[in-house]
Amino acid sequence: KEGVDISWFEEGKWTLAKRIEQIRTGVHWAEEPVSRMAHLVSNIYVTSVNEVEEDLEIEVSSRILVRQNRNQYENMMLAARRKDVLSRSSDGWKLRRREITLTENVLTVKMLTTFL
Repeated sequence: KEGVDISWFEEGKWTLAKRIEQIRTGVHWAEEPVSRMAHLVSNIYVTSVNEVEEDLEIEVSSRILVRQNRNQYENMMLAARRKDVLSRSSDGWKLRRREITLTENVLTVKMLTTFL
């Protein structure tokens, strides 16, 4: 809950753009060697549909599982609940908000460089 729970990341559009820009440089020490990733999304449900002025807004809940493998023995798996708010306008569908809640009480991974 906002203002109550601790967030590991609370990123906005500017921060995400900077992370992508840095990854695209090819110099990303935390990803040497580059990880092999698998992202699974399941249990997708539309939880609400609202009309905001002339736009359509939907809320979607889902579950995600991310598996990361680096080197020979480094394996990481994260499971989470995800809530998305999408809106449709004349420009098409856009992601307005995303909230990810990890199922782990303690984050034991060495690094968190992937987009969930």
